[in-house]
Amino acid sequence: MFEELENTLKNILQEMRDQKELLRIVLSSLTGSKQVATFLGVSPRTIEGWVRKGIFVEGEHYYRQGKRLVFIPDAIIEFKRHPERRRPKQQPKPPAPKTEAINPTAKRIVAGIKKANNG
Repeated sequence: MFEELENTLKNILQEMRDQKELLRIVLSSLTGSKQVATFLGVSPRTIEGWVRKGIFVEGEHYYRQGKRLVFIPDAIIEFKRHPERRRPKQQPKPPAPKTEAINPTAKRIVAGIKKANNG
């Protein structure tokens, strides 16, 4: 009876070692945009959008190698585990203030008035 139990435990340990090795292989290939998109079940364009919107954060989810994005496998797995955290981390930029277009001649006149008042 104990021998059977011991063999079962050995089989379980071997299966766990095999699974760990497989996981290492999968993780090493989870660095490109296409692989991340496949893993998350979205399109590569969605990944690009998430990078642009700040849902994927540089230094947390990916880093740059030249122009190429290299994703961090552990962060991508964590991202998949917690879909509720899929919100942009950066605040949207406020719209640029409107500036009035001024006629070049009027601009020179105003500049001349300013000089006269300061001089």
